[in-house]
Amino acid sequence: MTDPYLCSCSTPLLLQVKADLERHEGFREFAYPDPLSKIARRYKHLPWGYKSARELLALVTDLNEEDGKPWTYGFGFTSKVTPDGRISRQMAERKLEEHILQMDALLSSKLSWYKDASNVTKSVLINMAFNMGIYGLLSFKNTLKFIAAKNYEQAASNMKLSLWYRQVGSRAKELVARMATQTIPAEYKAPERI
Repeated sequence: MTDPYLCSCSTPLLLQVKADLERHEGFREFAYPDPLSKIARRYKHLPWGYKSARELLALVTDLNEEDGKPWTYGFGFTSKVTPDGRISRQMAERKLEEHILQMDALLSSKLSWYKDASNVTKSVLINMAFNMGIYGLLSFKNTLKFIAAKNYEQAASNMKLSLWYRQVGSRAKELVARMATQTIPAEYKAPERI
C-alpha cells in the first residue's frame, strides 16, 4: 500500500525534490554538529553522524555541546536534535517527504505566483528553503521578482551574487543552472512515479 500523498499531482515534484535533497544533504543516522560550528571545524576528523555524537563528544575536551549547535541528523534536520539524537533512514525519508509537502504549501501561500510556476522552478525554491529556511529564501526579493516575471536568466544571475551561493558550492551551481535553463539534467532527473 502506498501513502496517498505520494500519489497526487505533486508526486513528480515531491520525488524530484526528495532525490535532490537526499543527494545534497546526504543521510546521517546519528546527530552531528553544524558544519560551521566550533566543534565541527576543530574536530572535523571525527566520524560525526556515523557514530554516537555523545561518544564523540567524550573526545572533545576543550569545547562543550553548545559549541556544536544546531545539532543535525537525517537529511539535515535540526529541530529538537540533541547530541543524543538518532533517526532511522525510513523515518528520515518520511520526515523529508512531509517537509517537502509543507514547504510547497507554505511557498504557495507566501508567493502568489508560485502555484503556477514550473516544477523545475519549484524544485529550486523548495531546495533553497530547505537549506536556508523560508525567511532566508524570501529575503531574495529581487531574485523572486525575476522568477515571478519568468526572467529566469536574470534570476539565476542574482542567485550567484548571494552569500548563499558562495557558501553552498556545487549545490548552488546546480540550482542556478537549473533556474537559468529551466531544465533538470538527465543525471539528476528523478522518476516521476513511484
